[in-house]
Amino acid sequence: MHIKFLARGTGSARAAAKYLLGERDAAGKPREGVEVLRGDPHRVASVADTLGFEHRYTSGVIAWAREDQPTDEQIEAVVDAFEETAWSGLEPDRYAWAAVLHREEGGGAHVHVLAARCDLETGRSLNSKCP
Repeated sequence: MHIKFLARGTGSARAAAKYLLGERDAAGKPREGVEVLRGDPHRVASVADTLGFEHRYTSGVIAWAREDQPTDEQIEAVVDAFEETAWSGLEPDRYAWAAVLHREEGGGAHVHVLAARCDLETGRSLNSKCP
């Protein structure tokens, strides 16, 4: 398993959400499957796109090697652990995030993460990724 945060966050979160939910990948190939596992990407985008910060959102991907072929239960466990780590100590109503599963041809899978960089209670900037 590999976790990578992408060098994004200053552009349109709405465009990022549209990509996550799209039926085609960046190369234009049809995706085998798209499933929202957590949150609502459109809500995250709505929050992020209203922020006055330079870096309004964070995006990343949790990927497995094709031969790993993680089960639904394993994917859920990883997403749960990611959430617990990224927002440790915060109640779920204080952050906006979404996790979207993309199934790949041949049984592979990866999960995209999109998060608004804001504490919803305080309105202050929030960085959920490790430096």
